Amino acid sequence: MNRTLLTFVTAIMLMTTLNAVNLIVDQTKLQEIKTKNKVLQDPVLHLTGAIEKPDSYILKLEARSANGSQRITAYLDKQTNELYIGSAYDKEGNMITFPQDAKVIQEGVAFSYGNGSKEIYIVTDTECPYCSQFEKSVAGKLSDYRVNVILMSLSFHKKAPAMIEWIMQGKDDTERKKKFEELMLKGSTEYQTLIKDAKKPFVYSAEVEQAMKKVDKAVMELNVRGTPAIYDSNFMPVSQEQLLNSKSKGGKK
Repeated sequence: MNRTLLTFVTAIMLMTTLNAVNLIVDQTKLQEIKTKNKVLQDPVLHLTGAIEKPDSYILKLEARSANGSQRITAYLDKQTNELYIGSAYDKEGNMITFPQDAKVIQEGVAFSYGNGSKEIYIVTDTECPYCSQFEKSVAGKLSDYRVNVILMSLSFHKKAPAMIEWIMQGKDDTERKKKFEELMLKGSTEYQTLIKDAKKPFVYSAEVEQAMKKVDKAVMELNVRGTPAIYDSNFMPVSQEQLLNSKSKGGKK
């Protein structure tokens, strides 16, 4: 199945699932829900979606601050209007969560590579030493996958924006992957030619700035807590051990 068809099928499946659980994105309805509990009226919290269930709403919230945004799932009891923030589980022990928006996550991808039958998403910070170690450990070992790379810049990594700008200057996936590997595997410092004043925050080009805004949304949608972070085609977290062990077992068959 080619990438375009796979994306289309995934989108249709997601739309079907969301429609089945009464997804609410209408702003008028969301504003009505916000009035039911004072916590929801805090200006820091932004209600971006809700799922209506017989006795409650599952709420998709964004907590916005100067240090960035964080996704929060909350549960509003219809009868009491009491708000619960944290994890919830159905009677079978399955976690009740707000489904991720596949389109938002895919729009945050900087480049993709590989023609494997399984799809994964890797969120990485170009200045993160653990990310560099991870890339070296998986180099040449992900042939079973279609790998989608999301370039995330942690606030305390001051060189990362210039590194990302340099990678994103590649005209296509092939060039961006090559630059990424030169940086992460070989320690290239060519990105430094883009830094005009090391004492000032790096300023992205207009095009990359727009791309990074999409990254922020994708990272929040995935609820990333650190880098490197790996997710499967259903956007479920995958550990490095699981990824490498899966590949190792696949090679023995």
